[in-house]
Amino acid sequence: MINSETYIKVNNLRKNYIQNSKEELSVLDDISFEVSKGEVICIIGSSGCGKSTLLRTMAGLDAEYDGEVLIEDKLIKAPDKKRGFVYQEARLFPWLTVEDNIKFVINDGTEDEKDQRVKNIISLVDLDGAQKMYPKELSGGMAQRVNIARALVNGPEILFLDEPFGALDALTRMQLQNELLKVRRELKNTMLLVTHDIDEAVYLADKIIVLGNRPAKILDIISVDLGTERDRTSVEFLEVKKKVFKYFEEK
Repeated sequence: MINSETYIKVNNLRKNYIQNSKEELSVLDDISFEVSKGEVICIIGSSGCGKSTLLRTMAGLDAEYDGEVLIEDKLIKAPDKKRGFVYQEARLFPWLTVEDNIKFVINDGTEDEKDQRVKNIISLVDLDGAQKMYPKELSGGMAQRVNIARALVNGPEILFLDEPFGALDALTRMQLQNELLKVRRELKNTMLLVTHDIDEAVYLADKIIVLGNRPAKILDIISVDLGTERDRTSVEFLEVKKKVFKYFEEK
């Protein structure tokens, strides 16, 4: 169940980059929205519009910005173990097994406690039987499960996901979307996910934030009131897709 109280606030967020030592490139322009605890928010927009920049800023991976990112009313300017981050590429250490890749990022506890946490998270993301495998032996979907497991093993309250399924085939993508919903049910994380996939956004999100082209502004925040068991072929599902799609139709 979602807590309706505001958990994350983004207030008048602006982000510029300096190019060629002098030219300023505006990426985010006056972004403001709120997130409740336990919500899944999907951020969607055209390539290069600033989706990943917004996500990294909210996660504390980029501290140079104007405006505010507040989590429980605390200004965010640095990473924290309460915030997990899943990149599009798995970035696994090729010389470590699945279980050792996950264990490597654990930052507290005894060896026995670490081993138990690894065991629990491997089971949660459906990697039982793959513990001793090396990255070169994994399919793309399995590698991304390890990537998600590493982001979850320290027990973050918020999970940021930057196009985590973008490089996967359609069937594997759908399987991992269901795995992500399973994680949500079990751990009750707040999640913010960047995607190009409108179907994925409607399937996963409580709200969809639609960004315009760079410098990105929020074009719309669309509530997805479809319950927890979603049918991709239902009239209601397709109606929400249409609401999002209209922002990307060629004019």
